[in-house]
Amino acid sequence: MLDRFRLPIARSAHLAALVATTLAIAAPAPGQEGAVPVPTPAAASAPSPAASANEARVLLEAVDRLDDTTRHWNDRTQRMKLHIVDGRGIERNRELIMRTLKRPNGEDKTSTVFVVPPEVRGTAFLQFAHKDRDAEQWLFLPALGRIRQIAAQSKNESFMGTDFSYRDLELLTDVFEWTEDEASARLVRNESIDGREAVLIEIVPKKKDVGYQRILLLLERQDLLLRRMEFYGSGDTPKKRLQLDAVRDVQGIPTAFTLEMVQPPLNSKTDVTVVDVKYNQNLPEDLFTTRALERGALDAE
Repeated sequence: MLDRFRLPIARSAHLAALVATTLAIAAPAPGQEGAVPVPTPAAASAPSPAASANEARVLLEAVDRLDDTTRHWNDRTQRMKLHIVDGRGIERNRELIMRTLKRPNGEDKTSTVFVVPPEVRGTAFLQFAHKDRDAEQWLFLPALGRIRQIAAQSKNESFMGTDFSYRDLELLTDVFEWTEDEASARLVRNESIDGREAVLIEIVPKKKDVGYQRILLLLERQDLLLRRMEFYGSGDTPKKRLQLDAVRDVQGIPTAFTLEMVQPPLNSKTDVTVVDVKYNQNLPEDLFTTRALERGALDAE
């Protein structure tokens, strides 16, 4: 949910989508010697007149290259705890298991099953991400005993009462894969976070309906780690703000263990804590089917 909820959380790492990162940039793969070279993190932090005219795009492509090389993983399993506080101060807790299967060209699959509390246990969500069109999404509600496909007009609705929308879950898997034709990118300013140099990049989607007019990304310069995303409509106040913290190395992959999604206009927030995460467990393809959604209740026991 929340990875590609890495929900990383970078491609991601959604939630925890979103979000996985490493400390070096790999060289071009064999047969790609003619490709434009990707800067190392050190080089990216010290642009020169000879650097690309669009440093923001160079940095985004470097992140995408990392996710495809030294940060690459084939599958991920995360157990997450969610603490939700709505605008009236009412608090709710959720716990879920999210599994992600990476596929070439961004065709990732994510399966999420809620395990706590009892009233949502067995609720299951499935997403098929696509490079050139909207993601396909399905939700299984045990109380109704049926699968509902999430229609385009419903994607801005809250996902299970959280501050993440269905479209957010899709967006977190896409943002670093957009080309300049799909979304313009520009460097806004330099910042710092936790004592580290960072750069703020503005992205303006051109083609896909993502529900936002522009998105601001805060990247640590040295390691190209995603630390914050801000989502804007037409105004100057963000509709939502996602913060990624507590980055730790897991199986060689830096992973954010805490995420906070805030909606300033609604005075609500969702805190996400990654309790456990495992990469490259050889998850079977049949876990990521609509039929498997109906078996989600078994995972919740």
